[in-house]
Amino acid sequence: MIFGLTVLHTPGHASDHLCFARADGVLFSGDHVMSWNSSIVSPPDGNMRDYCAQFRRLIDRNDRVYLPGRGPAITDPRPYAERLLANRIRREAEILAHLSNTADSIWQIAASVYRKTDPHIAKAAESNVAAHLEKLLSEGRVARDGELWRGAE
Repeated sequence: MIFGLTVLHTPGHASDHLCFARADGVLFSGDHVMSWNSSIVSPPDGNMRDYCAQFRRLIDRNDRVYLPGRGPAITDPRPYAERLLANRIRREAEILAHLSNTADSIWQIAASVYRKTDPHIAKAAESNVAAHLEKLLSEGRVARDGELWRGAE
């Protein structure tokens, strides 16, 4: 505890990410949970497996409000965090479905799953796809052959 705050190491978005909790149910969520959008998880420093595990950890807490590093306060944080985690799980399922039909590059998977035309947002989508693929690889659910990824056999 530092100055009445409990420090929570919440790796995922970045390996050194921290959240800070007050005893009154206020959580300073930083970039782990933002109110305007989901965070980019960009390997090698970002790790989707850790990111999802820390989301589950925060969902299991009884915080009453999140104060993110970007965007307004989140006054009903549990359902909001549950929706963000569900979105990640849905994206993962879409990636697996894409790879069930073909081997493909990160760029092509991101283009198929995210369908973003803005180049900056498309680049963020590629980072998230890379993070999902690394997570799935660690779970033995996908395989990599050079630049191509495929579903595990």
